[in-house]
Amino acid sequence: MIATIHTLYYQAGLQKGFQTPRPRWRKLHYSRAPGKLSRNLLVRCQETDIEWVERAAIQREAWKEESRKYRRVTFTYDDWVAHRSTTRYSRHLAGILDSRIFRGLLPTLTAVMMVATFVSVYETLREAGILIPHDWVGLTVEAGQAFNLTSFALSLLLVFRTNESYSRWLEARKAWTNIVTRSRDFARQGLSWLSGDKQRESMLERWTIAFIKCTMAHVREECDLQSLLEDVLEAHELEQLMAAQHKPNFVLHVLSELVWGANLMEGQAMRMDEALTVFGEQVGTCERLLKTPIPLSYTRHTSRFLVMWLAFLPFSLWDACHWVTIPASGIIAFLLLGIEEIGVQIEEPFGILPLGAWILFHTIEADSVIDPQSFDCTIQQSVKGALSLALLLRMTGCARRAIQRCCCGRDQTDGARHECASSGGGRPERERCKR
Repeated sequence: MIATIHTLYYQAGLQKGFQTPRPRWRKLHYSRAPGKLSRNLLVRCQETDIEWVERAAIQREAWKEESRKYRRVTFTYDDWVAHRSTTRYSRHLAGILDSRIFRGLLPTLTAVMMVATFVSVYETLREAGILIPHDWVGLTVEAGQAFNLTSFALSLLLVFRTNESYSRWLEARKAWTNIVTRSRDFARQGLSWLSGDKQRESMLERWTIAFIKCTMAHVREECDLQSLLEDVLEAHELEQLMAAQHKPNFVLHVLSELVWGANLMEGQAMRMDEALTVFGEQVGTCERLLKTPIPLSYTRHTSRFLVMWLAFLPFSLWDACHWVTIPASGIIAFLLLGIEEIGVQIEEPFGILPLGAWILFHTIEADSVIDPQSFDCTIQQSVKGALSLALLLRMTGCARRAIQRCCCGRDQTDGARHECASSGGGRPERERCKR
C-alpha cells in the first residue's frame, strides 16, 4: 500500500497494468552481481510477472539509484554566493517536496503517520465512548522519560553514522584528486621527456586518458567503458583492454612498458614510475571504499533502533499533542530519517562525486598538441635576456664604483685609486654590489 502511494505520487497514470489479472506470483530476488543496477531493476520489473506492490517498490528503488547522478555538483563563484546567501533558509524550506531525500523517505514517513493516525482515531473514539465495550484500554503511555533516555543513544548512533560516511566520502574525493593531479604531472613529464618519439608520445597520451576512464568505470556501474574508449584507443588496443579482467591494472602495465622501454635517463624513468605506483595505490583505495561498507551490523541496528523509536513515538505524544500527533510524528520522522538517509547515500561516494574526468582528458589532449620546440625557443630567448641583464648590471656596478672613486677628490692615478680604495671610500659600494 505504501509503495503504491509512493509510486503514484511520481508516476500518476503510468502503471495502468496493475489492475490486470496475473497467472501466478513470483518473488523477485535482488541480484548482488555487479551491473547496471537501476537499469536492471527496471528491465526485471517489465519482464517479470511479479506482484504489483513489489513492482512499485522496485521502480522506487530504481528511481533512487538514478537520482544519485544529480548529486554530482561542482560549484562556481555564483554558486558559492547563492550557497552563502541568507535566503537559503526560505529556499530550502520551499523545496522540501522536491527534495530527493523526502521523496525517497516518503513510504517510511507514510507508515509512521499511519501509526499516528491509528493512535489518534482510537484514542478519540475511546474518549468519546463510541467503542463497545466502553472499558477499552488506552494506548497512550507516559513514556517521556524512556524517550529522553533513548534519544541520547539514538543521537550517538546517527552522529557516528554520518561522520563515518562523510570520512569515506572525503577519502574518495582525495583519492580521485591524487589520480587527477598525478595524471597531469605524468602526462607533462612524458610529453616533455619523450619529445621526438611521436609514436610513444601518442601511446602515452592515449593510455593515460584510458587509465582515467577505466578507473571511473571501475567504480561506477553505469559507465559503458567500451563506448568511452572508442575514440581514445585503437581497435586492437581496445580489444586487448576489454579482454583484461582488471582493466586499470592492465593499463598500468602498458604505461610501465612505455616508460621503461623509452630512451630515458634513469632518474626520469623512476620519476614516472613513481606516478604509476601512486596510481595503483589510489585505485586500491577506491576499491576498498567500494567493496567494504561500514559494518553491516551497525547499519542494521541503527535502522531498527530508529524505526522502532519512531513507531512508538505517537503513543507518547497523544496526551500532549492530540491530533497534532500526526504531523508532529511525520516531521520528527523526516528529520531523523533524513540524517540516516544522508549517511547511507554518501557511504558509497563514487555514485555522487563529480569526478569531472572530462576536464583532465581535454587538458592532456591540449598539452599533447603543443610543440616542445616552441618552449626551447622561449627558454633560449629568456636565457639571452637574463645574460644581457646581468651584463648590464655588472657594467652599471663598475660605473658606480668609478664615480665613487672620482668623488674622493684625488688624482686618479694608480696610487691615488689604491689610497681611495684602502681608505674605505669604495668599500661600501663594493660590499653593496656583492650583496
